[in-house]
Amino acid sequence: MAKSRSQKKKTEINRIISDKKSISSIFENYISGKYTGLVIAALYFVVVGLISFIFHTVGDYGIETDFFWGYVPSAKKFLSGEIPMDAFRGPLYPMVLAIFGFIIGDFFHAGIFIAVLSASVLIYVTFELLKKIFSTVISFFVTILLFVNPVFIQYTYSAGTDMFFNALAALTLFFFFKQNELSYKNLILAAIFGGLSYLTRYNGIFLSSFVFVILFVNSWNTSWVQRIKASIMFAAIFLLTFSPWGFYCLSEKGSFFYNENYKNIAFEVYGKGKISWDDYWFKESSKITSLTEVIFKDTGLFFSTVVENITDHFVSDMEKLIGWQLGVFVILGLALLIISNPFKKWKTQETGFYLVNLFFFALLLVVFYSERFSLFLIPFYAVVAVQPFFNEKYKLRKFIPVKFSYLLMVGVIAFTFAKSYSFNSRNINSGPTELLTLRDWYEENIPVGKGGEIVAARKAHVAYYLNMDFKLLPMADSYEELISKLRESNVDYLYFGIAEAGLRREFQFLIDPKGNHPGLEVVVYFKDPPSVLYRVMNE
Repeated sequence: MAKSRSQKKKTEINRIISDKKSISSIFENYISGKYTGLVIAALYFVVVGLISFIFHTVGDYGIETDFFWGYVPSAKKFLSGEIPMDAFRGPLYPMVLAIFGFIIGDFFHAGIFIAVLSASVLIYVTFELLKKIFSTVISFFVTILLFVNPVFIQYTYSAGTDMFFNALAALTLFFFFKQNELSYKNLILAAIFGGLSYLTRYNGIFLSSFVFVILFVNSWNTSWVQRIKASIMFAAIFLLTFSPWGFYCLSEKGSFFYNENYKNIAFEVYGKGKISWDDYWFKESSKITSLTEVIFKDTGLFFSTVVENITDHFVSDMEKLIGWQLGVFVILGLALLIISNPFKKWKTQETGFYLVNLFFFALLLVVFYSERFSLFLIPFYAVVAVQPFFNEKYKLRKFIPVKFSYLLMVGVIAFTFAKSYSFNSRNINSGPTELLTLRDWYEENIPVGKGGEIVAARKAHVAYYLNMDFKLLPMADSYEELISKLRESNVDYLYFGIAEAGLRREFQFLIDPKGNHPGLEVVVYFKDPPSVLYRVMNE
C-alpha cells in the first residue's frame, strides 16, 4: 500500500513537471534570481578585465589613435585647470579619464579600466532592461550574445569613449523603461543620463527621441496633459544637463551646439572613395564650414547617400558587428516582426525600445560606417533574432520544438564565442609594441631633459610613451619642405615607423636610417618592425 502511494506521488510529480514545468519555465526559474544580471556582469568584469590588463599592453593604431591624440592631452589639461574644447566630442570622457588617470597613475590603464567597468555596467543594464520589456529567457540569451560578441569584447579592452558612451545611453533606456507607469524620478534620471551621453558624444542627441516616445507611444497610458508635461520635463532636464558646456561653447565659439561633425558627414558624402583620408582632413576639410553647406552643396547626392547607407550599414552590421551566424536570424526576426504587425498594440515599451534604436540607426546613416559606432545596436539586433524562438506571439513557436530553440541558441553562442576568441586573440596586442621597447631604451640611454620636448609622428602614441608633446607629421611636397616645417614647429624629434611609412608614402625612405637624411640625426632604430627615432637638427 505504501509502495503504491509512493509510486502515485512520483507519477504526480512527473506529471506536474511535464505539464506545468516546461523547459522554458524551468530554465526561466533558474535564471530569474534577483542577482543573475549582477553575477553575469561581475563575471564579465573579472574575466575580461584580467584579459584586458594582461594582454592589451599597448594602444593600437586604429580606434585608440583618438585616445592618445585627443583624450589624454585633454585629460592632462583638465588636471592643470584648463578647459580644452574638442571640435568633434564633448568634454565628459576626458574629465572622467583625468580623474581615473590621476588615481591609477597611468592614463592608458585608466582608459582600459573605464572601458571594462562601462562594459560590465552595460551587461547588467541590458539584462535588467530586456527582462523588464521582454522576458527573462530572451534577456538572458541576448545578454550572453552581447557577452561573447567579438566587437563588444574588442572595445572593452580598447581605451576610448565607446563603452563609456554606450553605458550612459543604456542607462537612459534603463531608467526610462524601468516602470510600467510614469515615474518622474526615473524620467529625471533618464534625462540626466541622456544629457551625459551627449556630453560624451554629440550623437547622444538621438536620445532626445524619447520625447517622441513619450508623446506618441505612451506606454504609460497617460493623458495628453501628462504626456506633454513629461516630454517637456525630459527635454528640459536633458538640455540643462549639458547647458553649462553649451554656454561655454557659446562664449568661446559663438554656438551653443558647437561641433564640427559636419566634416565627418561631408567626407561620407563627397570624399569617400574619391580622396585619401589624410588629404581630406589636412587639406580639404577646412573648406567646409557648416552642416547646411554639406546638405545643400549637392542635395540629391546627400539624400541618395543616406538612402544607400540604409542597406550598406545594415549589411555591414550583420557582417562586422554581430556576424552572419546571428544576422540570418535578425533578418528572419525582422520579417516575422513585420508580418506579426508590431504596431497593432502600439502603446508598449517594446515599441518604444524599437523606435529609440531605429532613431540611432538612422542617425548613423549620415556618417561613414564603423562597427564601433553601432555597438549600441547589438542588444537590439539580438532581441530581434532571439524573440521568434521564445515569444508566444510568433507563430514560429508552434512549429519549432522548445528543445531545438535552446540548442540553436547554444549553438549560435558557441559559434560566436569561437569567432570572438579567434579574432581577439589576434587583435588584443596588435598595437605597436615596439614603442614599449623604444620607451625602455629611451629611459635608459637619454638623460632626463628639461621637459616639453616635441616629437612629430603620424600617430600620437609615441609622444605618450616617451612623455613628450605631440606634433602631427606635417604635410609637405618635398623633403626639404618637411624639414623646414619641422623646424618651424620647434620639433625636437621625428619618429618614423610602420604607420608613418603607410600613410605618408612620399617619405617612405625615412624608415631606412642608413639613407642620406640632411637635417636629421638618428637617435635609435629597430629592425623588427622597422622604426626610427630621429633628432631634428637646427640649421
